[in-house]
Amino acid sequence: MNYRFWVVLVSFCLSLGVLKAAEPGPAAEGHAEVLLAELQQLKAAVTRSLSAESRPHFVTFWDFDGTIQAGDCSEGWLRDGQWVYHGLAQRCIEAGHSSVYTNRHDFDQFWSDYQLMDTRAGHWLAYPYIAQMLRGARSTDVEALAEQTFNEVFRRYYYTSSLSILRGLQFAGVEIRVLSASPEAFVRGAAASLGIPPAHIHGIRTEIRDGRLTERLVYPITWAEGKTERLQQILQEIKTARPGAVPIVLGAFGNSYSTDGPFMAWVARQVLPGGGKPVVLMINGGEPPPSYRDLFRCVEQNSYGP
Repeated sequence: MNYRFWVVLVSFCLSLGVLKAAEPGPAAEGHAEVLLAELQQLKAAVTRSLSAESRPHFVTFWDFDGTIQAGDCSEGWLRDGQWVYHGLAQRCIEAGHSSVYTNRHDFDQFWSDYQLMDTRAGHWLAYPYIAQMLRGARSTDVEALAEQTFNEVFRRYYYTSSLSILRGLQFAGVEIRVLSASPEAFVRGAAASLGIPPAHIHGIRTEIRDGRLTERLVYPITWAEGKTERLQQILQEIKTARPGAVPIVLGAFGNSYSTDGPFMAWVARQVLPGGGKPVVLMINGGEPPPSYRDLFRCVEQNSYGP
């Protein structure tokens, strides 16, 4: 059974509830259906513009936290002073997977350190630190905890509209790639619940030695311009893995001008075969800064649930 058939089958079964019986979830916002139809039309137009011998490989790129999942899988979701859910950073500390915060009640100290880094130095230091504080943990233990948490907790917070677009694209044969500023060992835990191969989910990486995570970062860091660099690497990897394939980026999705703006802008400035432009969607990002004005569609999403 080839990969595309598997993706289509899983997406179709998920859409019908065959794989997991569930109560009807909240409806997607109106923009989801409109944008999915536009993406499908764009794919058809690009295909018509190519020769019969061409081998287009259609792909879209997505941020994860705040774009697919409401809140943040690493930090957790703190809303109005109350935790909606606890993130994987806390869950790993409590499970004994950090050699920095060795007391299982050390999350408060971690959170204080993390917030200090983020406010005084910036995301460039704070985001990688979440992955680095896991040094010494078995990668398989962290991955197993992440997958369990996504399957049991986090999947309830996936944005309905993002899932509607994502699964519609999967059904249409468009590859989904995730570019996240969360640790890759965390965010790949979403693979099963989203029907995306783990290898198509990319986050902040550290080297693994003898099966254990280290603090040595693997570049590029998937934050801001690093996401653009990783996107370009992925396109080259697709060409290498599938000789003759022509990667075509149909769209990009994010929620932060600082974290996602650079890779989204890169996609927005591409011209597709046939002269069309990719669909680029900023979700809950607010008013765009002058450098990004008129580049992105801007929408609000509030509906989430299984």
